Order: sequence, then C-alpha cells, then structure tokens
Amino acid sequence: MPSRFERRISSRGIASVEVRADEQLAYTQRCTVQAMRTVWSTRGCTSRRQGADGVASTDWPTAALAYRRAIRRFDPEPYELRAAVPAAGVGPASRPPAGATHAVSTPTSQPRYTLRDLSRESSMSTTLPTSDRPTSEHPSLCQVAFSVIDVARTERWFREGLGFWPAGGARAAMRGPLASAVQGLPRVASTCWWMVGRNEWFQLEMFQFERPLARLMPPDRTPNDIGYSRIGVWVADFDETLIRLARLASLPLTAPVGPPGARRACVRNPDGVFVEIMEDDPLGGAAGSADRATCSVALRSVTLSVPDLARSAAFFDGLGLARSAAALRAPEHESLWGLPGAQTRSAVYLAGDVLVEVVQYLDPVGRDRPADHRISDQGILNIAFGARSRRDHNDLYQRARRAGAVPNSKPRHLPGAGVVYVNDPQQFSVELLWMSAKSDKYWGFTAKRADRRPKADTHAIEQTVRIAAPVQATWDVITDHDNMASWLGIGSARRVVDGTLGRNGRGSQRLLKLPGTTATEQVVTFEAPTTYRYRVINGSPFVCHQGEISLRADGDETELTWTIRFRPKVVGSGRLLRIGLSVALGRVLRSSLKPHVEIGHATHAGHPTSPEAGPSAPTR
Repeated sequence: MPSRFERRISSRGIASVEVRADEQLAYTQRCTVQAMRTVWSTRGCTSRRQGADGVASTDWPTAALAYRRAIRRFDPEPYELRAAVPAAGVGPASRPPAGATHAVSTPTSQPRYTLRDLSRESSMSTTLPTSDRPTSEHPSLCQVAFSVIDVARTERWFREGLGFWPAGGARAAMRGPLASAVQGLPRVASTCWWMVGRNEWFQLEMFQFERPLARLMPPDRTPNDIGYSRIGVWVADFDETLIRLARLASLPLTAPVGPPGARRACVRNPDGVFVEIMEDDPLGGAAGSADRATCSVALRSVTLSVPDLARSAAFFDGLGLARSAAALRAPEHESLWGLPGAQTRSAVYLAGDVLVEVVQYLDPVGRDRPADHRISDQGILNIAFGARSRRDHNDLYQRARRAGAVPNSKPRHLPGAGVVYVNDPQQFSVELLWMSAKSDKYWGFTAKRADRRPKADTHAIEQTVRIAAPVQATWDVITDHDNMASWLGIGSARRVVDGTLGRNGRGSQRLLKLPGTTATEQVVTFEAPTTYRYRVINGSPFVCHQGEISLRADGDETELTWTIRFRPKVVGSGRLLRIGLSVALGRVLRSSLKPHVEIGHATHAGHPTSPEAGPSAPTR
C-alpha cells in the first residue's frame, strides 16, 4: 500500500523526488563538521566510524530529538521534483506544485553515499569555467593566516579600519587530533574567523589559540626580520582609510610616500603586523569578485623576508608560480616601515590576484626566528595556495615535495575540500588546500553576517568607577603588579616576568594567589597612561580569559572602566559565573581600589584624608 507521502506527491502529478547534488554535498559537510565535536573524532578515539584519514563517517552526528524534528515535515526546496509524463493523447503533463522554499534538507531522503564517495565525486567537478580555475600549474594565493591575541579586536580593526567583510568562522574543526596533525602543533585548540575583500578567491584567516597560547611578537620586530613580515592592501579611498585607522589608534609610522594617486603608508595592526596601504593598485585594478564589487579593499601583496633568496625562489618556482612583471614598490617605500636606504634582493610572483614578494635584506640584515618558534606565535602564521579539485591539489602537493617541502602530515580530505601544511626548505609554513566552489560558503570564502561565527569568548562583564585622583596616579597603582594584593583583596600578587619595554609593561607576568588556585596573568597591551590589556595564561577557571582596564580623564578625576571577557569551561554555567564575577569586580573597584588610590594620592600630595571628610567623589 502506498504511504501517505507517496499518495500526496502522486496526487500532485510528481513522478520522482531526487535530492539536488549541491544540497547533498552541503548536508554531508555539515555532518562532517558536527562529527568533529564528538568522541568519534576527538580525544584519541578510534572506532568503526573513523577512517584512516581521521574523518568520522556518520549520517546523523547529533541528538535523536533533532533528527526527529528535521524529518517531521517534507520540504521540497532541496529536491528535484519531476512531473509525471502522461500517455500520448491524454493531455498536458501535470506541473510540480509551487511549494514552500524554506527549511533544510531532510537526511532520510539522501542517496546512500559515504563521505568518501562524496569527497571523490566533488573533487572531479566544479562550477567554475576551466579557464578561470586555479590549477597546479597556476596556483592561486587564496589565504593569509594570522595568529592573534584577541580575534574580536583584530577582526574589528580589519573590518572598521580597512573595510574587509566578515565571512564566518569555526571552532570545532580547529581542535582535536586532525587539526593538530595538519598544523603540526600539540593538542591544538583555537577559534578561527575569516574575512574577505574584493579579491576573487581569497580570505584572511585569524586564529586565536587556546593551545598552545600564542607567544607575543617582540615589540622591536622590523620587516627585515626573518619570516612573514607584512601585507599590502589596495584601498578605494586612501584618505578615508587613514582617518578610520586613526580612530582605532593606528597611525602611519611615517608620512605617506608618493605623489597624489600613488601614495603609500604603513601602519601596524593590533598584533604588530606591518600593513602597507596602497592608493595605487599594483595590479592595475584586477576585476575581483562580482559579488563584492562594492567592497572597498583588496589584498594585493604578502612579503616573506628570507635568509637565502635563491633557495626560496627555487621553491616558489617549483610550485609553478609565475614571476610578475608588476612593479610592486620602489626603493623609497622602504622608509615607510623604518628601513630607509635598505639594500635588498627580491623576487615577486603573481598568484591569482595577489603578489607574493620574497625579499632578502642585505643591509640591514634581519634577525632570525628563535629556535623554539611555532606557527602559533603572534603574527602572520602562513600563506595558502589553492586548487579547485583534489586532483590538482595532489599535483600541487607533489610539486611542493619535489621542491624540497616537508609536510606536517599526509593531506587530509573532507567532502569538497582538503588541506595539508608543508614546510619549505627554509622552514617557512605553507598551506596547500583544495576546495570545490560549492564549499566556499562553509569555509570562509563568501561574506556572511558578523554573528554567523563562534566567539572565542561568550560572556563579558564591565564595571566603571569614578576616582578622585588624576589619571597618572590611578595608572601607577593599577600597573604596579607587586602591590596589587593591597587593593585587589587576594592572598598575594607579585611580578614574575619583567616586561619587554618596562618592568610592568607589555609581556610582563604577575602571579596571583587566589582562593583555591594560583593564576598567572600576562600584559599584552600597554598604552600608558590610558589602557592596558591582559590575558590569563595559567590557572583560570575560564577559557579565553582576557581583561582590559581603560582610564579617561575628567577634570582632576579619573573614570576607570574594567572589562573582563571569558568562555566558561562548563556549558550552561556562564550566566551564573558572569553575575558572580560582576558583583565581585564592582565590590573591588568601589570598596578597595577607589579609596586606595584616593588616600594614596591625597597623602602623596601632602593632604591626608580624614575619616570625617567623607567620600571625595560619588561612586557609580
């Protein structure tokens, strides 16, 4: 007997229902990513569901109740509905109904393909015209990756300052054995955000590492130091861009260089990376993505400072990159980042619509990376070259191996995508990836709303207090690590590591004895006397635990604002922890820090405060 569903579609003249290929691929990718969060893919688990490549194969990786909701109602949108063909002379064929066009694909209607079947199938096809595809012979630079201290702050800088657009993000896929094998980092865990500009197929990728924690970039790093050193961006409005960056406290390192229409300037982003702002386009106005024609920025160059140009050139030549005839910069541009008159040798390659510059500084010679350098250290992590099929990706990988590259692991493949990290002959990390065009929206190559990505920290508290003392007096108190216990109300506090530009400044660490635990905090930003930011690097009950203290002068008084952000380790406990921490912080500011600063300032000024005088300023 026909089912109710069969009777329903037959009554509407529908002869067959088949899932669309793009919906099948999208559903399979969602299942794969969700499966990465389960014990089938993490914590060293091996099972019948897990293949040799570490990918868990399952048709429904989440709760059974969610499965029941997903299949409760039939939605025709993800399917091809074919009308029945009537016998000759019987009249016109019935047309498929104009059904609703919402909801998600239903898992019970999927063809019986495995994840690896789909991976092989999707690697053989793409919607891009052959002439426009990146290939192994002509690989495209499709990504510049950064290791950042605060992904929300860095993303805001690129978005509000330069004009890049959000493109989603991932957290589950950036942790566990598979991610560790790819990145070559122990027990890796990070939150990743993506951004796109006007480029055709390109993204900025930002990792905020939880494990291993990113080590801070040396404050005296210069672009001639060995490693990935700077990026260059073309902007539609040079003057407006500098104004927006100034609002974010990023001023050019020098006055702009060049005549009107061809000016260049250089700033440093929140993680210290040198960013060259270009008024002229070294590629003469590459077409870019039609979907992002209104975007006001495009990445145009990335620079790698190397100790041996010949070895690096041999590697990039071996990858198949073509030398560029475009004039990326003139010698006078070296003054933009503080190296006027620098003597260099360089090679510039065209990779898609981005120029890859490999430069050897002869004078001044740059410092080498520390012996314990990791790609998770703050700054540019690596660059990625992409292909549009698994076959081309394998060819590109073999080219890299023949050119002397050593992989962290074998290439890892998911449905519609694959990746491997390799290290070139001078130990610079290079990512090789492939991706079908249909997978772009899942892996950060298409613009998305800013809220369509996981946050590194999910909870925030903020408390403000007015202190009857000048900003400098307040600053001296809150940045004195060795005397914090006197107003913080804890067991003890002491500085255990001096800062790089001052004992209590950036890079300094303090050890706090707290009830039931000991925590270590590190200062990551020190902008005297108005702002400092810190992170908890050990002993925190939270994940991605960061704080910021900012001071604002109001006459002879100071308005102090303390913000704390975190993600709870136990899901569902965040609201209770946020309330408790907010109450405790407010009590510390009003009952301890405020009188401590005011009495200390009055005493130092020779005007002791008497108990009868009462509060010198209202608190809030």
